[in-house]
Amino acid sequence: MPSTPFERENKRSLPDSRTIGNYLATLDTLSPRARLVTLGTSAGGRPIQALLLSASPSFLQDLVGEPDKPTVMMLGSQHGNEPSGAEALQRLARELAAGEHPELMHRLNLVLVVLANPDGRDLSSRHNANDDNTNIDYVALQAGETRLLVEALHRFDPDLVFDAHESGIWKRVLTRELGWMTDVEAQFDMGNNPNIDGALRHYTESKLLPALIARVSAAGLAARRYRGEITSLDQAVSRGGLGITNLRNYAAMQGRVSILVENRLDNKSGRYATPRNIAERVRKQHLSMLTMLQLVADEAGSLLAVSRRARQRWVSADGDGRTLWMGVSFGANREQPEITLPLVRFADGHKVLRRFRNRDAIVTRKPVSLAAAYAVTRERERMARWLTSHHIAFETVTEPRELMADRLEITAVRMQPEARPGVRGKMLAEVMVTRSAVTLQRGDLLVPMDQRLAPLAALMLDPRSANALYQEEGWNWLQPGAFPVFPVVED
Repeated sequence: MPSTPFERENKRSLPDSRTIGNYLATLDTLSPRARLVTLGTSAGGRPIQALLLSASPSFLQDLVGEPDKPTVMMLGSQHGNEPSGAEALQRLARELAAGEHPELMHRLNLVLVVLANPDGRDLSSRHNANDDNTNIDYVALQAGETRLLVEALHRFDPDLVFDAHESGIWKRVLTRELGWMTDVEAQFDMGNNPNIDGALRHYTESKLLPALIARVSAAGLAARRYRGEITSLDQAVSRGGLGITNLRNYAAMQGRVSILVENRLDNKSGRYATPRNIAERVRKQHLSMLTMLQLVADEAGSLLAVSRRARQRWVSADGDGRTLWMGVSFGANREQPEITLPLVRFADGHKVLRRFRNRDAIVTRKPVSLAAAYAVTRERERMARWLTSHHIAFETVTEPRELMADRLEITAVRMQPEARPGVRGKMLAEVMVTRSAVTLQRGDLLVPMDQRLAPLAALMLDPRSANALYQEEGWNWLQPGAFPVFPVVED
């Protein structure tokens, strides 16, 4: 198989999105193990594509998973200024198409979204051509790119989603003012929202993630659990955010094992063999990806069982299996109040372990039992389009219907003095609940909670939720008075 465009340039310059697309088309043409599928176009009109790789002709032809093989979806460069994920995925695709790692091709079906943000690649930007940060758009789905990726999740139905990012070690306060940089080569995180299916979350946190970190470290790349951005020596640290606006938690709320990697993005002023150490960064991303795939192949039986059961029937980790936590955030970890993290002094490369306050304990509030349905009585056509984009089933009421509901009245709304650690919620609504009979009118929507995506839908629809749609720009519905979306107790 031909070298990747990055390799042909002696690993010194990055190819643009068009060149990457042409290369993927070449792999499709040359290998019977590959098929290139167009997902759609970006805000800037650039193609977004998925390269399918498998030893199973039926998967390549029908795009349908197999009972005994995990389907793995891998995404590179959701942030366009984090380029090494896309380059590592091209290298991985070349190797697999050429017949390397044959055990992976026989034990896994792969969907590689090599360049999830082609606008960002060509514009050297974190965002797309409309200046949308698509990486945190999985609730509102305002960006076309995010809607395409959500559609791909449903089209290919992966058992595991792997999202590749890079994390800069140079920070304004930490480096320029205090003289230190973080010294971690690979950080891994998982879907960690406490409302994720209990067995799925337990399996990922207690078995898969520790095994992945151990294997990557044994392969020579120092790896650890993701601990969030270190921007100051005086800060507390937690883990990756709990909100379902990011792909990691959104995919896990759908019942998929979800893993994030953030490899080290070296600082611009260092001296390296290639610009900003890009060749080494791609090597580390490739090692992280390949190690992950080897682990998933070895874990295929356990991973398939827990992921597919979670997609068939969600069971919460608390209460009677139907408990949702509307309030989630990080708090002080009393069992481990401090944690040590590796830093390196910018001036001379001196390495130390620095102690930080540990705020990685997940705090849950506002337990709510999953209702029979949610009723929507405002902007119904717009809400119908939004629900459809998420593949959430709903019914449009055709004649007046009386039912029992928990009417939600917002008694006060206040701005958060500062963002709660772990979520992006900007507003805090105080809600009074009154059970009463209500009459839905023609055109109102009913969203049943006996469907596959019910817990995800409830967290986005309920105004009490830290992950509610109404926290997003353009959905400012949090106002005092009766709320137009509410749980239905009995139809």
